[in-house]
Amino acid sequence: MDKSYLFFDIECANCFDGVGKMCSFGYVVVDEDFNVLDSDDVVMNPETEFDWYLFDPKNKCNLAYSKDYFRMQHNFEAYHSGIKKLMEMTDRKIVGFSSANDMGFLVSACERYNLPDINYACYDLAVIVNTANNVEKGKGLEEWCDVYGVDKSGLVPHKSVDDAMMTMLLAKAFCEKTGIGIEELLEKNKGIKLSVEKYLEQREISRHNKEVCAKIAELYGKKARAFLTQRLKGNYAFGFKIKNNVDEAYRLANLVYKHGGILMKSLKSNGTIIVEDDCSENAVAEMKKRNLKAITVSEFCDLVRME
Repeated sequence: MDKSYLFFDIECANCFDGVGKMCSFGYVVVDEDFNVLDSDDVVMNPETEFDWYLFDPKNKCNLAYSKDYFRMQHNFEAYHSGIKKLMEMTDRKIVGFSSANDMGFLVSACERYNLPDINYACYDLAVIVNTANNVEKGKGLEEWCDVYGVDKSGLVPHKSVDDAMMTMLLAKAFCEKTGIGIEELLEKNKGIKLSVEKYLEQREISRHNKEVCAKIAELYGKKARAFLTQRLKGNYAFGFKIKNNVDEAYRLANLVYKHGGILMKSLKSNGTIIVEDDCSENAVAEMKKRNLKAITVSEFCDLVRME
């Protein structure tokens, strides 16, 4: 079977509680020369309320169809097998723009209707273009299309199939400017390819980190009525990003609490900052200027270690 490339985009009725409820799945399939082989806008009933701003006249980019039209369609379950076949086809590579979000929408839809996962891996054109232009947080799809001279006439923003078409045209323009083909472009960027399996793993890590961070937040400003020792009497704060190692941060937070200290979200002066063992001398010096004491994690653990 010849190689093919599927560009896709998803629109949602709402993302309440962090879960997107799909109302359309648009795609464009091309060959290595960007000849369009197939395209469609799969519109579906999200079976939920629409976020108010999606149809607000003041909103620049409304959904492409009316609420009534969405309501007239079948739900995601009716289209699941067709989308699964499209995404899992052999010798097909899949590209999106900010595709991690769309992957999350598909995963959530399968979970919501208790259907098998759609197992695929996806390249994110947004990351590719941002990296090539040395920007961390780049422009949106339409803006990048303008930068690369993509003709958007006749295409409607937030119409899934048209956004998928814009993504394809942007990839084509990017390839033409860099002098490479789509296959070479994706091969060079295989390190950013995200699979559903990897997405689910990262989602669980994020959920865990969020739960632990909430537990740490509960300890801010809290003093134990009964403590093991008073070795840590006083105010403490972290001098490193707790999201980099939330489990270790939670362990340290509990030690502060159990040994008579009070953990604060931040300290402007008068207190102790727990810093990483490799914290720079300059950073420690800056803390001293603010009348703050710096203690490394290793020193902290030695201080509270029981005989």
